[in-house]
Amino acid sequence: MILAYVFISITAIMLFFNLALNVAKRRSLQLAANAALLSILSMLAAYMLYSGYIYTAAGTISFNPFSLFFILVFTLGILLVNVLAYGHSEDYGSFALLASFALIGMYLVSSSTSLITIFLGLELASIPTVFIVLISRKSLEAAAKLFIMASIAVAFFSFAMALVYGGTNALSLSTVPKTALMAFASVLFIASIGFDASIFPFNIFIPDVYNGAPAYVTSMLGGINKKMGFAALIQVIILLFITSKSPFIVLAILSVFTMFYGNLAALRQENLKRLLAYSSISQAGYMLIGIAISTQYGVGASLFQIFAHMFIFIGLLGIVGWLEGRNRHRVSDLIGLSGENRFAAIAMTIFMLSLVGLPFTTGFVGKFLLFLGAVRSGFAWLAIIGIINSIISVYYYARPIMAAYTGRAGEYKIRMHRSTLIVISACLAITLVLGIFPSPLISITSNAGAYLFNAH
Repeated sequence: MILAYVFISITAIMLFFNLALNVAKRRSLQLAANAALLSILSMLAAYMLYSGYIYTAAGTISFNPFSLFFILVFTLGILLVNVLAYGHSEDYGSFALLASFALIGMYLVSSSTSLITIFLGLELASIPTVFIVLISRKSLEAAAKLFIMASIAVAFFSFAMALVYGGTNALSLSTVPKTALMAFASVLFIASIGFDASIFPFNIFIPDVYNGAPAYVTSMLGGINKKMGFAALIQVIILLFITSKSPFIVLAILSVFTMFYGNLAALRQENLKRLLAYSSISQAGYMLIGIAISTQYGVGASLFQIFAHMFIFIGLLGIVGWLEGRNRHRVSDLIGLSGENRFAAIAMTIFMLSLVGLPFTTGFVGKFLLFLGAVRSGFAWLAIIGIINSIISVYYYARPIMAAYTGRAGEYKIRMHRSTLIVISACLAITLVLGIFPSPLISITSNAGAYLFNAH
């Protein structure tokens, strides 16, 4: 009990500091406070996770292996994005304040015990995110499209909640009866959360939003907010509809379409952020495989891939943001990168090869676990489609890599901002270390998946 309330108290202190320091315009002090408090929260969440801590606070928030896994993911992600924003944002104070509100919403989603708290958490995260995009005056179109997606998602989620309440007279995250009404509610839930999780066909505006927002904001959208969508999706589908087959069949079909849509669309992209946006969509398709097979092993594999992708995506967007500061937005603008900054070229190469599934990276381990889980559960066809899509992705990931190592006359060294270098280095270290020694992360994600299935 004490650890839970300590965690909640530190979160409240972080929000207070951001309010006070933003008003005082103490930019560097605000970063220091955020970095310190988020680091403490990360260590506390990791300790609670490793110790098997389980506690329900106020009857609405549950600290358990599943929720603590996502709390750790969100905290580390926001910490990295804060450091990126400090080096690239013109209004870091406002960003940090809004990101703190969004983080609380993400905590609420991952630790919810009812549909009401998931709904409140999704909204508490979505609304500040729209304003974060609006911080940059050049991002008005991206903010408008993000707001439209969020509004549609709210409508679908509200309708689905009404159906569940009408059919069960409750809104708790517990198994619902197998009826046509509940099957329809499950489809509405998938559609609603699909906007946050970038699932086809609910991701139509995602590339425009990612491209229109500043790179550090895009890293938050694709690296963290998208993972919040998966936290909500896993809880709702597993805890409410585990006894039904139809939602999981729908997810399997959407997984196939999401993988093919993201990978095939990425083949034609010249803009780096749009390429990574479609890549992120395809990765959502891979993550859906573990949920669609509806086993605790599959969910654990999806959680591993979620963790892996967050650091890869944030690391790549750190490089993209650094390049954008020099007005380099296209794949062709990467020509000569190796001669200008060898570390950036090497890091980008490793991140992209990890997304393909290069051995000794977290991307390889995540895909291996997902495909193995699909084969073991009788979904070998889904694993084969995933492998085919991984092969397709080689073609568009190879273009930036080849461009980076293509020489040109007049090469000169370009240094990175210290904050960008720190973030990319941290993401690269996690991608490689947990790719070579994945056992600790596999253990955590397996326990999280097992807890979820034992809870329904």
